Amino acid sequence: MSDRKRPETGSHETGSFRQEWGEIRKRGTSASSGIAIGRAYVVDRRKLKIPKRHLKEPETEPEVARFRVALEESDKQLERIKQKVEEREEAEHYNLMAAHQLILHDEHLVDETIRYIRDERLNAEWALRKTVEHIKGVFDSIEDDYFRERRSDIDFVGERVMRNLMGERAAPMKPPPDAIVVAHDLSPADTIMVTRAAVAGLITDVGGKTSHTAILARAHELPAVVGLEDVTSAVGSDDLVIVDGTNGMVILDPTPQTVAHFRSRARREAAIGEALLSNRDLPSQTKDGHEVSLVANVDFADEVGSVLSHGAVGIGLFRTEFLFMNGDEPPTEEDHYKNAVQLLESLDGRKATIRTFDLGADKVSKLVPDQHAEANPGLGLRSIRLSLTDRVYPLFKSQLRGLLRASAHGDLRIMFPMISGVGELRSAKAALDEARAELRAEGVPFDEDIKVGVMIETPSAAVIADLLATEVDFFSIGTNDLIQYTLAVDRVNEYVSYLYEPLHPSILRMIRMVTEAGKRHEIPVSICGEMAGDSDVAPVLVGLGLTELSMNAVSVPEVKNAIRASSFADLAALADELLELPNAQRIKARVQEALGDLSPRGEVKDR
Repeated sequence: MSDRKRPETGSHETGSFRQEWGEIRKRGTSASSGIAIGRAYVVDRRKLKIPKRHLKEPETEPEVARFRVALEESDKQLERIKQKVEEREEAEHYNLMAAHQLILHDEHLVDETIRYIRDERLNAEWALRKTVEHIKGVFDSIEDDYFRERRSDIDFVGERVMRNLMGERAAPMKPPPDAIVVAHDLSPADTIMVTRAAVAGLITDVGGKTSHTAILARAHELPAVVGLEDVTSAVGSDDLVIVDGTNGMVILDPTPQTVAHFRSRARREAAIGEALLSNRDLPSQTKDGHEVSLVANVDFADEVGSVLSHGAVGIGLFRTEFLFMNGDEPPTEEDHYKNAVQLLESLDGRKATIRTFDLGADKVSKLVPDQHAEANPGLGLRSIRLSLTDRVYPLFKSQLRGLLRASAHGDLRIMFPMISGVGELRSAKAALDEARAELRAEGVPFDEDIKVGVMIETPSAAVIADLLATEVDFFSIGTNDLIQYTLAVDRVNEYVSYLYEPLHPSILRMIRMVTEAGKRHEIPVSICGEMAGDSDVAPVLVGLGLTELSMNAVSVPEVKNAIRASSFADLAALADELLELPNAQRIKARVQEALGDLSPRGEVKDR
């Protein structure tokens, strides 16, 4: 037990924690659901004290050489880790190590550091620090959650090189089985060690739902809470910790009564999870026989095993941006073809909806070097707009050709993101027609009847959904962006995030508008935003007319359970009623009143 001072009994605030009856409770971001109880294993990654000095002219080139040696040593370390995980066939870990090697050799990191050494005559450590801070500042301006959180990769790579420059090695992680790992943040290399050590759960000061810690915790079904701000300052080694990954809460020094309560919850949640998975082969339909297709959002083909084991019937959104982020050169037509074929073969005849690359201006500066920085990239040259520019169009065509070729191997559908008008859609379709014509002329087989759809992510697309419906085979509503653009709210901006309301009346009305347009023109309408994976919201979406819900694979069993517990007639009537209510608070209250908590875990939630 640590010598940290124990709180008095009773209930009061201390810093950002709440002390209650001798225990400390802290809420963060739920990264991976489940309950874990164990002793804390604190990962000590103290900030290095970085030396700063100015060089004399003769010292600059030896300092550059010293920096290059540190890069080489870092590369060797990453290669050793990568080879180990390759032998164990852990694809997600291998890809992360490969990505860190690419960052290590990136010209922005290497050339900029050398420039500081030579031009400003700074020692290598301080030059590297300035470079890393600059790159992280660029990542901070990125609107997309996933890519903004990749700034942590720069930190991890920078720290590895820094330690090699300073001759310091990070202590190896050796957590005991069933420990709760407590860290400011976990690098991919750290997380590999954690997931192999049979730990019980993870908690970190920083991170979000798309951080590496969150992604790998979900992949290995480890309860995890991130974004706790200062949990490392409050936890001592071997302290007893409860991780409530379901509700995003951590309890330090729990009372015996609290431990007993959460052990009981853990047993019930485990039983519920087993029961849900046992229903994975049952149809996803309401009590009165209305069917709803449940599919998954994925980034890599090797996620398909988890998708199918959780009961999803296909892929509703396959993101392709990562092909553009993992190398010095953009992906070729062959890369797109092989990636899609691997996905289709894993699905064994099930459908896959592949979205063309959804990149923003700041995310592809390396691929499009003449692109100018934008003050507001979220409203600028991104996604399909970027794809249709002269300089990026060849990359777009390569992707379309690769996807068309892959369509000969299975049920592949192509989806264009961020469409805002009919003209933009027709330009994208024209590019697809060009690719078709080229392949026909070359005698290359592809599916002549391939389905083509669009994501409804902008208010303009929702308003003209009836016009867009005459041009495509399906719609997929991307609620994450639709909510942000409709409500003018950045959901990760702490000052306005409270205004981010998925159940805002305007959002429900837009969803209904799109589903009605789809119904009139006889095209299916799905949804692939976070709303689809919320078992308390999904039934409302069904009532609004959605015929397909696409979500994180682990959410499928709970959403299926909620749908099977509902009557479509009742949900449709409820949806009509909700559309007349004035605000999200009234809507939430009415949903709770009408449906209760449809999550099978709801009975044990700590609200």
